[in-house]
Formats: sequence, C-alpha cells, structure tokens
Amino acid sequence: MGIFYIDEAGNTGLQDKQQKLLIYGGPYVNVSEWKTIGNGLAGIQNKYFSIIVSRFQSGLGPDTNPTQFFRDISSHVGFLQDFHFHAKNIVNRTGLWSKLNNDERFDVLEDILDLLIKHNVTLYIGALDKAQYIANPKNSKKKMAEYKFLHNSFLEFLEKDVPDQDQIITIIDDGDITEKKVLKDSLNNSSRRKFFGELVSGKARDYPLLQVADVGIWIFQAFHRLDEERDDEYANRVRSLYKKLESTTKLYRC
Repeated sequence: MGIFYIDEAGNTGLQDKQQKLLIYGGPYVNVSEWKTIGNGLAGIQNKYFSIIVSRFQSGLGPDTNPTQFFRDISSHVGFLQDFHFHAKNIVNRTGLWSKLNNDERFDVLEDILDLLIKHNVTLYIGALDKAQYIANPKNSKKKMAEYKFLHNSFLEFLEKDVPDQDQIITIIDDGDITEKKVLKDSLNNSSRRKFFGELVSGKARDYPLLQVADVGIWIFQAFHRLDEERDDEYANRVRSLYKKLESTTKLYRC
C-alpha cells in the first residue's frame, strides 16, 4: 500500500499569463517507509526550529534563564506552536523565517530534497501547459475542465508506474471544494484500478508529508517561472534545487 500526498500550484485559471502551468503532485510513500520518512522530516523541523529559537538569545538580559525563555516563547508564539514548512514563506522569509539568512532559507528546501533522495522516495508531478491546452480545439474550455483533463491522465500515469500490487491512498491539502470534487471524481473513474475512491484532506500541520509536496511543487513552479537570463543568487539556487529535484521526480506533462 502507498500514500500519495498531493499539493497544487497555478490554479489561477487558463487565462493567467503569469502562471503558465497547472501543477499537481507530491511524494509517493510506501506505508512501510512512512514512519522513517516522517521521523526524518521531524529531524529537519527540529533543526530549523532550534536555529530560529536560538536567535532570540541575542536580546536576552544577563539575568534571563535561556532555557525558560525558550520554553515560554515556544508556548506563546503562534509561529512556533504551528511550526511547519511552507516553501513560499520560507523563501520570502515571512514572519520568524526572517531569522534565517539568505542561504539558510534555501538550505531548508535542500535538506527536504536530500531526505527524499536518501530514502528513494519518488515525487510525482503532473503539469498542464495552459497555452497548449487552450490551443487544442478538442479540449473543453468549461470551468474546471482542465483540472479533470490533468487529473485523469496524471493519475493514469502514476497508476501505471507504481508496483502492480499497490493500493493507493490519496491525501490532499485542504483547499478549494470544487477542486477536491474534481479530483475525487477522477479517483472514482471507472478506469482507476489502484486508487481508493475516498480522498483524505487536511492541513499540512496534521499531515507533515504534505509539506514535502508543497516544497516539491514550489521548486518546480519557481524553476519554470525563471527568466533564462537571470543570473542572481535566487535564480542560481532555484536552478540548483531543481536539478536535485529532477533526480527524484517522475514528471507527466500534458
């Protein structure tokens, strides 16, 4: 049995020229490896949690007990209570992610990719080119038609790739009800052989491997939004991350 954690990007409509791709995907984890991967992700969380909390220390007075201070702020600061990875916030250094420097913000994402590579976890990504979809007169332009098109073909691709004996549970980040309905309908398509029809949805904090899906999708999208001529630090780190992402990704394009 396997668990497919799925996230999305580019769900802004066919006419959005800024986001050219509709992207869905995430890690596919065998249940026998689920705990090991989860523990590895928890270790990465602890690493960066400790770094962020430790950088409050510079503002402490000489009579302050650091251990007690860290315990107090961890129990009262919402960011630390709900500490999880969201790639956009990390890279933009939103909130207390600002405690990381420019290199460290990308190191977080690289550590997560290294975890996937270490444990041979495949990250499946389905990407629909919006312009290409529009250009084909055979494709329906009705609302949500592109989602159905992508889901049906992408799930078929994944189903053919995983071991024959696998049965697949799908977990998606809680979001748009209409999108979830289209995905659930695709899971229940009569051609599906390995997917359970039920779709589990929830928050990333409750399903930590959804955070891995978020990171993988963000890297994929960020790379494909880069201008080829960009040669700044941000662009080079994104390219480096994408190269590493490719080594653990199976991509379906349509």
